[in-house]
Amino acid sequence: MRRIQRDVCHDDLVRVMTSGDVPLFKEIWRVMLFAAALGIYEGTRRPIEKSDSGKAIPENYFSAPGWRGFLYLMGVADSGDSQCLRGAEDAQESLITAFEEYANQGLHTISSRLRSEASLLDDMTSLLLESCTPKASAPDVADLI
Repeated sequence: MRRIQRDVCHDDLVRVMTSGDVPLFKEIWRVMLFAAALGIYEGTRRPIEKSDSGKAIPENYFSAPGWRGFLYLMGVADSGDSQCLRGAEDAQESLITAFEEYANQGLHTISSRLRSEASLLDDMTSLLLESCTPKASAPDVADLI
């Protein structure tokens, strides 16, 4: 798999989230994974406008036990079929592109929500709480029974 890119416009945000005495995330790949999950929740992909290949992350840095499962689940949900599970080179490329674009959207959302470095934890907590609230368009489970 190719290296995972991020838009250079997020460099300052990623630095703020991964540095300091008590960073929100210990590694950049964790920021990317969180941002991709947020982008998936929003249902929006945003193409990367400008990347720095020197800052691309090798896929093997994503050391979460469920990393591969996350990619495949995202691919199945995104495309509606299971072609991404076949392991073909073009399917893998498509998975990484989708991940990058969902992460890019998530980073844009985080960036728009942050007011200052001092309130970073409060802003992220508010964002998480809002994301845990079901969307109005989702049917109530009781209505389906």
